[in-house]
Amino acid sequence: MPAPHSKPGLAGLLLDELRPFEGRLGAALRMALCCVIVVAFAMSQHVPEAAVSCYLIFFANRDNAASGILIAIGLIIGVSVGILLGLVFLQLAADEPMVRLGLMAFFTFAGMYFSVATKAGPIAATVGFVFAFVMTLNDFVPVPELLSRGISWMWVVVFIPMAVLILVNALLGPNPAWLVRHRLALRLRAAADLLGGVADADARVQRLLEEDAAALAAPARLGALLGYHSKQDARRLAALMPLAQDLLAETRAAPRDRLVAQRLDGLAEQIASGRGSGAASGPLSQLRDTRPLAEMAERMADIWVGRIALPEPETETAARSSSDMASNPAYLQFALKAMLAVLITYTIYTAGGWFEIHTAMITCFYVALGTTGETLHKAGLRIAGCLIGAAMGIGSIVFLMPQMTDIGQLLLLVGVGSFIAAWVAQGSTLIQYMGWQMALAFFLCVLQGFGPSFDIDVATNRIVGILIGNVVVAVVFLWLWPTSVAALTAGHLARAVEGLGAALRKEGGGLSPIAPELREARRLSRVSAFEPGRLHRQSALAPHAAAIMTAIDAAGRDMAHLRLLQQRPRYLLGAPRCVKAATLAQQASVARFLDVAAASIVLPDSAARSVLDLAAQRCKDSLGRLEKLVANSPKRAAWWHDLDETTRAHRALARDFSRALETL
Repeated sequence: MPAPHSKPGLAGLLLDELRPFEGRLGAALRMALCCVIVVAFAMSQHVPEAAVSCYLIFFANRDNAASGILIAIGLIIGVSVGILLGLVFLQLAADEPMVRLGLMAFFTFAGMYFSVATKAGPIAATVGFVFAFVMTLNDFVPVPELLSRGISWMWVVVFIPMAVLILVNALLGPNPAWLVRHRLALRLRAAADLLGGVADADARVQRLLEEDAAALAAPARLGALLGYHSKQDARRLAALMPLAQDLLAETRAAPRDRLVAQRLDGLAEQIASGRGSGAASGPLSQLRDTRPLAEMAERMADIWVGRIALPEPETETAARSSSDMASNPAYLQFALKAMLAVLITYTIYTAGGWFEIHTAMITCFYVALGTTGETLHKAGLRIAGCLIGAAMGIGSIVFLMPQMTDIGQLLLLVGVGSFIAAWVAQGSTLIQYMGWQMALAFFLCVLQGFGPSFDIDVATNRIVGILIGNVVVAVVFLWLWPTSVAALTAGHLARAVEGLGAALRKEGGGLSPIAPELREARRLSRVSAFEPGRLHRQSALAPHAAAIMTAIDAAGRDMAHLRLLQQRPRYLLGAPRCVKAATLAQQASVARFLDVAAASIVLPDSAARSVLDLAAQRCKDSLGRLEKLVANSPKRAAWWHDLDETTRAHRALARDFSRALETL
């Protein structure tokens, strides 16, 4: 995981993004090794387009062996189907240019539509690209026999790097079972450090909370499919990850407790090593405030050793329903914009007879994203990466290629260049695409044929194509249905607020879903800087997003404190019915306010502020009743301290909400 940004300015951001972190060196070395093997095979067997094959390593690489193997298998199957169907359609439309153009447009539209409307994602876009690209080959290879042989080589160009990726992942890739256990142990140790008073623990906990529990546990399920561990182990790890995230979230509001910290350290050691043991002896905790955390740790230990039977996994439902696929206009608009960009670039290099810049069309498939800000951000990264990679490649042609005498030297050059690009590509999404484009531009320069490359014109033409593709996509997405990231930002903020309400009502999990939504909202807010000013002015959220994020983050900490209070042993035991009713009424009024706030973020209108103010006023009224009960109740009663701390926690939540409302 990349380090948090600690230095201001662009230079500081780049330094932080390029800083080493656990797993980065290994991932970069594996990607470089894959590229070296692919180039060695392509050069020895005269397989064309070695540059594209090497780039596919970057495209399909994942952070664990199971994911890398499965995505490679998926791409082989998808491209096989695409090429076979492409050959059939090409034979039917070989003599009809307009039919080929129509099929190219159709395949582009379908691939890009399903890439955003379904879980297929990059695989759908790749299949659409293969279909579309096959339809264009007849313009430059009009002989049917040669065309069929050329298209058959396309399958080899994809199969070789995917086979190499499968082999390297199977032999050297990170074990998904170990990876998920390591992630679990890392979170338990961070919680233990926070409870033990370690200086930097709070920053580490905050950073770990920003990762999504489902994504963290996903390699466990994939690992079970490929036999890295049993399905039962995968289910345990999948059940433990959200609990670990919830434990982290609530630990931020807990006092120090070395006994619980030791218990968490011991559990982390058991999980990291993959072994189980019996329940630890002795008291769970000496403090009422940390007793819920100790009980959560014991529940996790029971799940780990199998003392708690896990329910059968439910059938996974589709992320997007068929009605959403058919009715959401954003999917249709995105596919149409991508199709138009592809047709424009195709027209540019076809009308000018300049096939050498066909990389312009390829670029359109891999630059387009759903919103204008994301697309322009990605295009900017790709342009910068293209220029850096081109400088690396052309510099190699001018200064290194004339000195090379054997394939070993070429492989060394490819290994070094791919390692540099892979190191950048292992960063966060702020610079990841730059590394991808560095790799593609470098490979296109130095891997032009089956020997040393000295022709700078070929490299220059391909680089020009990439730049043209980026410019065309940027213009199309700015001109046609420009979509601001504000809508996506609002969605993430609304889900974060809904998470606060669910945690307050104790529906489902705890507070762990909130931080990932805030992280994505912050990322989109940074990306919004790439949007034109007119889109900012159209957004009602943009001026207030930062204040809302700050309020949600503060409310999350106060909510964690409130949840710990409510989970205390003997909480409000013996309190009069009116006291319990008042606390429930306050909880209900806060939950209603959060519901209104979430709806107002997604669908702001002229009446939103008045509705918010009304919900906030009801919270204040119910809080006032609680405060009166605190003042009038006997302080000697055992339950009075629970009531007093609960009231103060609700008062802190009210301050968080008030600060956010004041900025609107």
